[in-house]
Amino acid sequence: MAIRKIVQADIVRMQATKPENTSLAAAYFKNRPMHNSTHISASRIKAETGNIPVVGRGGPGVRPKHGAETMLIEPMPIEIDDTLSAVEMDEYERSTDQGKNQIIDEWTGQHYDMVRNTMNALCCQAHKGKIDYMMKTESGLQRYVVEYGTAAEIAAMSKTLGVKLSAAKYSDFVKILSEMASAIKKNGVGGPVEFIAASDVFGAMIDVVTAKANLNAGSIGDGWVMIGQFKVYQDNDSYMDQAADGTKVSKSLCGDGEIVARAVNAGQSMPFCKLDDSVQRNAVAFYTFSVDRDDHRGTDIYSKSKPFPCINIKGITWVKFAAEEASAGEGVQS
Repeated sequence: MAIRKIVQADIVRMQATKPENTSLAAAYFKNRPMHNSTHISASRIKAETGNIPVVGRGGPGVRPKHGAETMLIEPMPIEIDDTLSAVEMDEYERSTDQGKNQIIDEWTGQHYDMVRNTMNALCCQAHKGKIDYMMKTESGLQRYVVEYGTAAEIAAMSKTLGVKLSAAKYSDFVKILSEMASAIKKNGVGGPVEFIAASDVFGAMIDVVTAKANLNAGSIGDGWVMIGQFKVYQDNDSYMDQAADGTKVSKSLCGDGEIVARAVNAGQSMPFCKLDDSVQRNAVAFYTFSVDRDDHRGTDIYSKSKPFPCINIKGITWVKFAAEEASAGEGVQS
């Protein structure tokens, strides 16, 4: 007996049990349309974000040559292959209908968590103007590379400050945040701006705020702090990346000593593209199906998703505090 067909109602029921995705990186992409094609036209992305991402699989050597206005971008899917063993299938067959739903929820829920964690990681890296992430392919692990601008344009997103974090005063933080907001507006992107700081920077901000007796009690909240008129959030993202040699590295949205400012309305979006699948013909955010094994060793379960975070690099700017061994300076240096 095979596991029954997994239907959309199962996915909805499983998702209802999951906590809210609190990733600040993923929260930036509130527009998440279903895109009923395995590809996205570069001209469409350029119209929305002002730039054309370049996608490579396995490194720069495999990036296609193309005309900018006719290029079709093929995002890499997130795909998970798993197996319910014969023993687990026996438990499934002896379960009630409710018990079978619970088993399905457990397996699809694990896959859903892995897909969401990968999506969050891609969103984190997109903020830097470039995705460079290890992903599983049919031929093994490959670097999935997406560049949202030229090397010079991506480099221009970041500036190194002339002041060390340990020496930063309240007035320094206010000036830095003000300059970051102004830099985005000078890039032609208006509207409100959000700020996210690395944990060490956020801690330093808390220290300078609590040291000022004239600030009201509402200057510090759960995961945020007010610096002048600017609300700064503490980076809450964490993900694992994997090097070519298999070494796993823990990363965050913000590295030590970093602050990112991002325009709320910069045209960013995260379409979910149509999957590489012969049965599921529609674009969906998450798809799972099962196949009974011919060797009587259980049932294979597959899950797929194809999110593609699209950003406008003109709407994001970064700063990094000077290394502690460097001499302190003033202002912002390119």
